[in-house]
Amino acid sequence: MELKNKKYTIVGLGMEGGSYAMAIKEKIAPIAIYGIDKNPDTLKKAQLNGIIVNMPIDEILQDTDVLIMALYPKDIVDFLKKNQNYLKPNTIITDVAGVKSFIMENIRTFLRNDVDYIAGHPMAGNQYMGFDNADINIFKDKNYIIIPQEQNKDENIDFIKKLALAIGCKRISKIDMLSHDKKLAYASHMMHFISVCVTNSPTFESSLDEFAGGSFKDLTRISDINPYLWSETFFYNKEFLLEELEHFKKNLDFLINSLTDDDYDKVFNFLERSRRRKSKKI
Repeated sequence: MELKNKKYTIVGLGMEGGSYAMAIKEKIAPIAIYGIDKNPDTLKKAQLNGIIVNMPIDEILQDTDVLIMALYPKDIVDFLKKNQNYLKPNTIITDVAGVKSFIMENIRTFLRNDVDYIAGHPMAGNQYMGFDNADINIFKDKNYIIIPQEQNKDENIDFIKKLALAIGCKRISKIDMLSHDKKLAYASHMMHFISVCVTNSPTFESSLDEFAGGSFKDLTRISDINPYLWSETFFYNKEFLLEELEHFKKNLDFLINSLTDDDYDKVFNFLERSRRRKSKKI
């Protein structure tokens, strides 16, 4: 199945959707690439970059072979529920969302049987928003996760894998829906949760330019956050996120109590355990 012989549509031309669109345009050069977005200024910018936007949504979807949903989780569900009847049979649908259970459990209740939704998650992005921050290089050497379902066609899964490699992703993995959300709760969602807590500390209001080193910049970089996206992500994955935060809280309480009790050995051993665990992952 040739990537370049397809017509692609990106729904949601923000930073990640815009990056996806530009990467497909530059690295695959398909027959056509369409864009759908509710922001007129975004559509103008996308059109200047060679994305076809000056058509009604129904006509775009009727001419689409591969539909890439780059919206917030609830908007993905709502868009497909509202517009699925415009899709032609055998359309391949994928997405970029960082939480899957909410989307997949909802979509399976209404999606037509003659289209194939293959959940995907490029582990790429940055803390910025909007088409102005689109960057085809955000996918370079990044991981890409496919969350297959029993009804997915093997050839369509292979197509999504080829697409991910074509836009620059390096390692493709497959995982089930719940495992994806559990792992992301720890590896991504909790990291953002902690970062915004650090930035919301009263001390952050003080001038820190002369004192902030690399660790501070690394930890707080992602706190320049998209509140719409991450509020949904936290809530739609709250079961696994709260589970991970409980583990974190226990560790935090342990360190606080050890410091309060002047128990040097407990603090040292805790730090040493962390060092050893991390060194095994390098």
